[in-house]
Amino acid sequence: MSLTYSKKINQYILIYLMFILISSIFFINKTYLLEVNNSMSEWVINYEGGFGRRGLLGQLFLIISSSTGIFLKKIILFFIFFIFIFYYFLIYLFFKNLNFNNFYVFIFFSPIFLIFPIAELEALARKDMLIPLFFLVFCFLYTKFDFKTLSFILLISFTPLLLIHEVSIFYLPYFYMLIFFKLKTLKISYVLLTLTMSVFFLYIIYLLSNSIHSLDNINHMCEILKNNYDTKCGLGASVLNRSLSDNISELFNLKLVDVFRGIWIFFLGSLFLIISIINSEYNNSSVSFIFSKINFQTTLIISFIPTLIPFFIAVDWGRWFNLSYTMLVLLYFFCIKNKLINFKNTYLITLVNQFLKNKIFFITLLFLFCFSWNPKAVYHEDIGSFPIYRILNKIITH
Repeated sequence: MSLTYSKKINQYILIYLMFILISSIFFINKTYLLEVNNSMSEWVINYEGGFGRRGLLGQLFLIISSSTGIFLKKIILFFIFFIFIFYYFLIYLFFKNLNFNNFYVFIFFSPIFLIFPIAELEALARKDMLIPLFFLVFCFLYTKFDFKTLSFILLISFTPLLLIHEVSIFYLPYFYMLIFFKLKTLKISYVLLTLTMSVFFLYIIYLLSNSIHSLDNINHMCEILKNNYDTKCGLGASVLNRSLSDNISELFNLKLVDVFRGIWIFFLGSLFLIISIINSEYNNSSVSFIFSKINFQTTLIISFIPTLIPFFIAVDWGRWFNLSYTMLVLLYFFCIKNKLINFKNTYLITLVNQFLKNKIFFITLLFLFCFSWNPKAVYHEDIGSFPIYRILNKIITH
């Protein structure tokens, strides 16, 4: 594609990201004090009731609130503002110099990517957002450090991420892919370092899975929040006493139609990404010896498979669609940007591009594919419609 075309797409991306950022800040600012805001209830989880899952950031927020006298939820709100701004700024930097083709446009504007959290406010400002944020930072560090340094950075950064949200463990393979891309030779020290890291991360998950709160622990934490910080516990705290089997039991009512709908939603939202992945191959002159022995598709499948696990243990499939797709997109374009893969102009690509050359057809398809629908938050819900219209309507009527 021409530089002019890519420049225009970059302008549209900037406008799109600004719209998402402003909408995100608007909605969280309007709803952060509501008791039904489940995202805020996740951020207030702390260690006052004992060590357990998802308490690290909440404990830090309590310390800041106690030291400064600032209302706890106000501190969390400003932190979320910062996360929004930082995340979408990194997204812009990540994509701005990309030489966009028609396929990349559909990948970027997919309804299961950036627009999902404001299309489904139940998913807005969740801790999940920290996973792709950390991954983006890791992507920017990739060119600056070698295998060992990146491994230590991963060890230092991923440990708090696990303590913030244990679901991060399912997305660890994406981080590993980046450090493995740095391998020039296979040394015993590198193998031992990777194994040690992996055992350490799994040990943290083991500790968290064996640190289930009792009702007394939860009540104690909630009393401190209410009495000392004028903040009520929400849904996030109330589920800390659940075991893995308790979470899985929520899916006992899962029907075959829900499974087929879920598969269809993810397939449709990922269609242009899937086509692009199928038509990409490693640039053997750029990748390490490990990846020259396997194909690119195998690499992404290995990274993707663990991200299917949350679908079997939690009902909010919309968030997992969004997170799985986001991580795939970031890894794919990381490889494009670093010239680790080549996009092949196969017969299928050429044929599709012939249709997309027609501007009216392109705009119509883009609207239908990207802006006419969105997945809902929970697995048994049907799809939503016209997300941008509904977002603007919510802003106007709030």
